[in-house]
Amino acid sequence: MALNREWHRTHRMPPPATREQRIRWHVARAAACACRPVPDSVEADVEKLRKLARRK
Repeated sequence: MALNREWHRTHRMPPPATREQRIRWHVARAAACACRPVPDSVEADVEKLRKLARRK
């Protein structure tokens, strides 16, 4: 999997991130970078948000 260093450099997750911030960050990261899979802890919510975004 390829790491998009520029995206990661400019899109830091805020510490400490809320669950909503984590979900939105992982949605954006999945679209911009294939460095690793979405964590199991937020995967279902990430998929829901990605599906909603596709409908628009």
